[in-house]
Amino acid sequence: MTPEPTRDPTSEEALGQSPTASSWRAGARRAPEDPRVLRAIQDLQLRVPVARSHRDMLAQLGSQMTFAAPCRVKNADRAEVALVGFSQAIEAAFGITQEVMLFYSPYADLQRRTFDAARMSLRHLPRQATPDLIMLYSPDPRAQFKLEDWSSNDFLAIPLPPEEFSGPPQFLTLLRQHIYTRDLYYETTPVSGEQFFGRRPLLQSLRSDVRDGRVAGIFGLRKAGKTSVLTELQRLTESEDSTFLLMDLETIPSPPDNPVPDLLADLRADLTTSLQHRPGALASLRSISPEPSLAEFRRGMKEVLSTLHEEDHKITLALDEIEYLVPAERIDIHEGDMPAVAQFLGMLRSLAQENSNFTFVVSGLTSALIESGRLYGRPNPLFSWAKTYFISPFSRAEADDMARSVGQRMGIELQTGALEALFEATGGHAFLYRHLASSVVATLPVDVMKRVMTRSDVLRSLERWQRDVAGNISEMVNHVRRYYSEEAFLLDTLQRNSDEFHEFASEMPGELGHLLQLGLIEQVDHEFQLTPVLQLI
Repeated sequence: MTPEPTRDPTSEEALGQSPTASSWRAGARRAPEDPRVLRAIQDLQLRVPVARSHRDMLAQLGSQMTFAAPCRVKNADRAEVALVGFSQAIEAAFGITQEVMLFYSPYADLQRRTFDAARMSLRHLPRQATPDLIMLYSPDPRAQFKLEDWSSNDFLAIPLPPEEFSGPPQFLTLLRQHIYTRDLYYETTPVSGEQFFGRRPLLQSLRSDVRDGRVAGIFGLRKAGKTSVLTELQRLTESEDSTFLLMDLETIPSPPDNPVPDLLADLRADLTTSLQHRPGALASLRSISPEPSLAEFRRGMKEVLSTLHEEDHKITLALDEIEYLVPAERIDIHEGDMPAVAQFLGMLRSLAQENSNFTFVVSGLTSALIESGRLYGRPNPLFSWAKTYFISPFSRAEADDMARSVGQRMGIELQTGALEALFEATGGHAFLYRHLASSVVATLPVDVMKRVMTRSDVLRSLERWQRDVAGNISEMVNHVRRYYSEEAFLLDTLQRNSDEFHEFASEMPGELGHLLQLGLIEQVDHEFQLTPVLQLI
């Protein structure tokens, strides 16, 4: 009788996968041969015995510990770090492209400061590792709950159990439970760094503007990514020689209440914080009273900038949500009685013209702040002077890059049909695109070796997603109606009668351009039509 063959404990059948799938050991890592590395790993195993079982389990999956050392970061005494290189099969399945750090804490009560120290340890490794993912071991029985609370989309710490792994299936389940259940598409706050996608030509132009002291205005629909652009611009330009101050005007009073006194007070307070390590400039700034007049603030800022100029230091001011200075539904922004707003902008223009180390950027929905010849009964100080940019929806290439890059970090492969369907349904609008992708991710299985998003997955999620975002889209359109009344008239005309639309559009080229740049209409074969954003309502 032929004996039954011994089954590989890491085979797909043993791991609960389809026998036709590739082995988790495919593309196995070679064990390190450097005597110094091997000695360091052995020392780790002596100090942290559970590390031996981790190493043995990883080896069964074609993965290897490649580095080990005591942690040298503050608040991590007696902690240990190691690096793991996974097999190509595991890397492909879970979207891992670099080695992953293991962090061993000896404390039975895991503290937040230890978690922070573990994150900081990534900067002290001998080579670059996965920046947003670590695995952390602690004998604390509540470590899993703590790490789930402390982790975020930006940084995930997977808890290694305090007991030994029962085998590779338990480890793979652990990876699935944490990596496959992340939803990195859903994002409601501004993004920057590795989370920022697209807009590269725009950023390059804005960086040039900041460097050369030109004033710029960034305009777009709600949730189009304006604040993310400013946040990324801040990250790229701020340095020891440059301060980038980002202010959200949504928190200050709006006309008919005079917003300028609160704006000047907030600006002075923020500058005080930002310049605290520059005593000369700080002394000049403190000469400005906490509630200054425009004239007093201007005089004080000239002294501040003069001092900073001697230190080769520059200030860039970014005013976000600028529409809160021009709420068109309550007061005529052309001739209304609110001259302080125009005076404030005139003061900023004067500072930018007279000081080579100061410039400013405005961002919001309405471009009237720059394009209108008059502002609150006075000549508009920014008219035909500031440079205007509109944030359009993602191009297909930008959308594909974002979808694939973010999906990879969740172990998701997006087929071409899925990418087409995502773009067709959203027109590339950043918020809507991510929101739809998030809705689809919620429907994908997690107990699989490789997650794949298909066109059918997207289409099945469309109906429910459209109901979920209907309110968001209505709010976007309502904002357009508040601040772009003539553009709203063109939209209504296009919905009613395309021939009549062409007649009006030829007489309103500026308004037509706004609708195209905002991504509300598009031109296809010489005909204009609503983009998917408006077709949804």
